[in-house]
Amino acid sequence: MEQGLELFDAAVSSPDPLVVAARWDMAGLRARAEAGDLPVMLRGLVRAPRRATAAAGTVAAGLGGLTDRLAGLSEADGRAHLTELVRSHVAAVLAHGRPDQVDVDRAFNELGFDSLTAVELRNRLNAAAGLRLPATLVFDHPTVTALAGYLFNALAPEAPSAEDALRAAVDQAESTLRAANGESEAVRGQLVAILQSALTRIGAAAAPSTAPTGSSGAEEIGSASDEEIFALIDNRAMTSPLSMERPERGE
Repeated sequence: MEQGLELFDAAVSSPDPLVVAARWDMAGLRARAEAGDLPVMLRGLVRAPRRATAAAGTVAAGLGGLTDRLAGLSEADGRAHLTELVRSHVAAVLAHGRPDQVDVDRAFNELGFDSLTAVELRNRLNAAAGLRLPATLVFDHPTVTALAGYLFNALAPEAPSAEDALRAAVDQAESTLRAANGESEAVRGQLVAILQSALTRIGAAAAPSTAPTGSSGAEEIGSASDEEIFALIDNRAMTSPLSMERPERGE
């Protein structure tokens, strides 16, 4: 009773246009501030320690870890993983008990977002993804599903070109052959058969547009001997300019 009257007197005499009487768990607020989990509107109540170096390391780890995780997932699984990631952060920002309380296809403004919570979500995703996301992120991508799609396009590794995929397959075939040791002849025969079959199919598909008359280059390779096939593979680094100058991703 006495405390209530004191608070009432303080409110009446306060120059502020609006005051709220509240009892805060300061230890809990400090703990959340140190963990980076304190809502923006409450950060003025406690002073959190500055951890610039740790924050930078967290961002770098977030970028590498999330990108590596997406590299090992299919597109559908990658999008689902990012949807759950965004959903969990939205639930934390809005103080929901569980992520499944957030409708992934409902607009953020309908979920209760304002400018402060939009910035908090952006900051959380910056740390989780290792990106520098725009302040208008929530307004440009107004649902969990849309935002997860944006993050997927920004983070998912680029699909390899047909040349890179073929080169990787040949490299893998060579490694397998070298590791076969005593079974090298049997493995050699299997690999030659697979290569000849693939080259024949590729040659047949390209024949109408690239070789309307006569035999195609692929057909000639398909009829080559085992030794000729592996001589071509072993010497491709010396004869193919593509294998001598492999472009770096992103150039």
